[in-house]
Amino acid sequence: MIQLPFASLVFAGAFLLVGFLATSLIFSNRPVGRLLCQISSFAGFTIMLLIAGIVPSVPTPALDHTATHIVTSVFKIIWWLAAAWLAVGAFHAVFERRLRETRIVQDLFSGVVYVGAVFAIISYVFDMPVSGLLAASGVIAIVLGLALQSTLGDVFSGIVLNIAKPYSPGDWVILDDGLQGRVIETNWRATQILTGSNDLATVPNSVIAKGKLTNASHPTKAHGLTIVIRLEPTIAPSRECAILETALLSCNRILRVPAPSVSIRSLDAAALECEVQFFVSAIENGSEAQNEVFDLVHRHCAAAGIRLAPPTESPIVLAPRLTRQDPKDIPRRLLENLPIFVPLSDDERIALAPKLKRRIYKAGEIVVEPGAVAQALAILSSGVLVALQDRETGEKEVVRLGPGDSFGEAGLLTGASARFKIKALTKATVYEIAKDDLAPILSERPAITAELSHILARREDMGKKLLEQHPEDAGHGNNLVDRLASRMRELFGLG
Repeated sequence: MIQLPFASLVFAGAFLLVGFLATSLIFSNRPVGRLLCQISSFAGFTIMLLIAGIVPSVPTPALDHTATHIVTSVFKIIWWLAAAWLAVGAFHAVFERRLRETRIVQDLFSGVVYVGAVFAIISYVFDMPVSGLLAASGVIAIVLGLALQSTLGDVFSGIVLNIAKPYSPGDWVILDDGLQGRVIETNWRATQILTGSNDLATVPNSVIAKGKLTNASHPTKAHGLTIVIRLEPTIAPSRECAILETALLSCNRILRVPAPSVSIRSLDAAALECEVQFFVSAIENGSEAQNEVFDLVHRHCAAAGIRLAPPTESPIVLAPRLTRQDPKDIPRRLLENLPIFVPLSDDERIALAPKLKRRIYKAGEIVVEPGAVAQALAILSSGVLVALQDRETGEKEVVRLGPGDSFGEAGLLTGASARFKIKALTKATVYEIAKDDLAPILSERPAITAELSHILARREDMGKKLLEQHPEDAGHGNNLVDRLASRMRELFGLG
């Protein structure tokens, strides 16, 4: 009668149980610690089995005592499964960070290891040949392959995609059917994509493998956009292209490198068709940047007296007009488009327009020096201005201004000094409304005072266009609105 060392088997089971509990409860989020715990547990388990006389790689002999045979076979089965558990743990510890979102590779490796452990158990525990089993499994695999052809196509496509890596989790991809979004995860069957509308799309891997895919996040995240602008051909094409280039120069949401460009696509009696290309830092910022480009193109063209041409299929024909504008109309048009003066009537704007004083600045000329207190509200009529701030590393660009933008409100209306330098990036025309000319309007229209305070507060919250704000006032919401309104009433004697 063969007796197994009971104490050794108890210690073997204890090593394995403690290791399993420690890896699950203590080291679940620590790959390296989990692997070291697995190695220690498996080593102790193996040593105890060898002390008990159980060799996992030697087939279990047919013993007379059924209980001993069963116990020996059970511990050998556990050893092979524990060996597979250790191999999978080592793979996860080495590649978990790199493959955290591509679970298909981890699952595939784990499946192969555990299948190998099963065949080892059949061969070394039950002493059965595996060749017949492999042949039978091949027939079963053929039957299952025919039944699950579509699913297996997704699985193998997922394997190919994970090996080729045309995209990774976090990349923004565009499929040939127009679907686009950020890749969240690739699993056995499909790839999950978070679309721009914040919906989760599940796309079968076989569809992605067979179709055309564009990765907008590689080789860099910078993404190019192209829009087509049609202008009336009333002046030389080179001048109209220069106006579009100036509009791009005043944009704040596009990249300077790669540089934006303007090219002529066609020219006929009806329109000059230009292709405008620019780049954004990431594709998800494209909509905001495109909206800004359209807005600034319209403003710069309006400032230059150029109209947009109707589309080719449109039956509308615009009446011809002179391209040169009457300088007397420019101040009135600026007042009409400036949100601050929306509450004014047409007669009030007509009366105020002659009081606007025009100033012309050359490219590179300083418009506002830091520390200066504005005595007039300035409105940019044409050209591009840039606000700069002195830093230890040199001047840093804060914001660019285009036609229709105003500046100096905080200095004029609250007495704050300018924090930034404003410089002309191109030749620029600026119209100014003096404080004395603005005071009667604020006296007669108290609503404008409140509107101005709200505009200044919004600019402070946006952190973009308030060029003379007090840093200690930032982020105080409605309290800031009240302080601005109070300060304006004090400066203008509005009571």
